[in-house]
Amino acid sequence: MNKHPLLSKLLVILSLMLLLSMPLLMVFNTIQERSAYRDEAASEVARAHAGPQTITGPVLHVPYTETFTRTVPVEGGRGETREERVTQSHVALRFPTRLDTRSQLETQTRWRGIFPVTVFTSNHRSTGRFVWSAVEPLEKNGEITLGQPRVVLGVSDLRGLLSAPQLTVAGQVMAMAPSPAALKLPLPLAAPVDAALLVPGAAFDITLGVELAGTGRIGWVPLADENTVNLTSSWPHPSFGGDFLPRTRQVSERGFEASWSVPSLSTQAQQVFAHQGELRSAPDSFSVSLDNPVDVYRLTERATKYALMFIVLTFSAFFVLEMVKRWRIHPMQYLMIGAALVLFFLLLLSLSEHLDFAWAYLLASAACIGLLTHYLRHVLRGWRPALGMSALLVALYGVLYGILVSEDNALMMGSLLLFGVLATIMVVTRKVDWYSVMGTDPQPAQ
Repeated sequence: MNKHPLLSKLLVILSLMLLLSMPLLMVFNTIQERSAYRDEAASEVARAHAGPQTITGPVLHVPYTETFTRTVPVEGGRGETREERVTQSHVALRFPTRLDTRSQLETQTRWRGIFPVTVFTSNHRSTGRFVWSAVEPLEKNGEITLGQPRVVLGVSDLRGLLSAPQLTVAGQVMAMAPSPAALKLPLPLAAPVDAALLVPGAAFDITLGVELAGTGRIGWVPLADENTVNLTSSWPHPSFGGDFLPRTRQVSERGFEASWSVPSLSTQAQQVFAHQGELRSAPDSFSVSLDNPVDVYRLTERATKYALMFIVLTFSAFFVLEMVKRWRIHPMQYLMIGAALVLFFLLLLSLSEHLDFAWAYLLASAACIGLLTHYLRHVLRGWRPALGMSALLVALYGVLYGILVSEDNALMMGSLLLFGVLATIMVVTRKVDWYSVMGTDPQPAQ
């Protein structure tokens, strides 16, 4: 190996990179553990407060019976028949022809240890209209008898109800209560409706007020023929999801306002809800999440994924300059430099849990660059080469931060960085006699 010093040095540097991958893996596992602790803290707050909320309904639920006469054969008879009276129970569901909801949402931050969790309280005011259409008997001679109609409503987590939902049906005010367990209603809240309103072709208006608390996300299931929802909030970082995006939205540092408009022709929510005992799929919905846009664990995890490339680029720069400038850098000094680079990512994780990510990144990178500058001043025997390498590290840390905060352009920026590094190495080493550096003589041409 002494006959090939360049090859020996390359093998040592590659071995050091493999060695440094182990503490990098430990840092990566630490990030995942801290992220799991954060999720656990959010779950604990949700259990004590209320979880994500989805509002379903209101829906008009009308049980009815159909009585008819049918002819059945007589047991043991010779072709004789008899008539029997049969009563069957059914349920008629009627969805609002229109439902207009105006919602106001306010957020608060709850802390579980060092982990912040965003919770909300919301106020919803809905106006809508039901049109009763007569129930057609399934049998030719069937007679329909309507039972007690009810307006039913669902929320994902009943613990989030700050008061009983107030329902007004045709001018009559009533408070919704838990659905009677014996009736097995499809939604957990219900209020009885005057059966006299169920006149074929007749319409009656409703208003509904709901005060609801929750954590993380709020959404709606569009069950009306025409669904409109207008939501305003002081939260400046909404994330819209579900099966429908808002038709209009305005987002600023003071908050956001979003409006959805979903006709029944655009969704299978009514069909899925009506056959939810037979279908396993969930009805369509739309929602807004109140997640923090700067997820420090996601950003730190992404930074750690670039860590090995970061070390490769730094070691490559030292190696090339060692060949060109005739520097003498011991493998142990390479290891110290690599350890400082790895420590940056652990510093970034710990600081970002207490500071804004930009400040955490600035402090962690400044600490590592400062440490390496002081160390390289002695390794390279002078401030000038040490400051030159520090400038290179500043550029690398700057590019890495740009990749982290600009996820859409991460691939382009990473590709340009690698191309620039390769181009720099080729330009700097274009006059290097590699045979002389490796200590071997070229073979004569045959």
